[in-house]
Amino acid sequence: MRRPAARIGALGLVWTGALGLALTASADGLRDPTRPPLPENHSAAAREPAPVLSAVLTFNGKRTAIFNGRLVRSGSVVGAYTIDAVLEDGVRYRHGSVTQELHLAHQASPVKKPAAETARASSGAQ
Repeated sequence: MRRPAARIGALGLVWTGALGLALTASADGLRDPTRPPLPENHSAAAREPAPVLSAVLTFNGKRTAIFNGRLVRSGSVVGAYTIDAVLEDGVRYRHGSVTQELHLAHQASPVKKPAAETARASSGAQ
């Protein structure tokens, strides 16, 4: 007599599991009201960030630049940008069919002064 009870118990577990899956599947449309809102999915193409020029370097008469975090020279390709020329204070690059120049921001050069002499503690003897 124990066998039918064991079958009903196993069958009950299967039905309970199936019911749990069915409830979970139908709950996909429900949203937790305490959860932050989801970001909206815009169908417009994502905008590429503006290029960044960090430095222009000259070594043995040859110029290189740090463009979008990479060391470049004339002819280098960084993502969708092609470097046409490294200028004295910038780069000329192509993005698609458009050619543009990007220059370093000119800042007043810092004036370097010698460190102030440390005041000597007078010990009485000179």
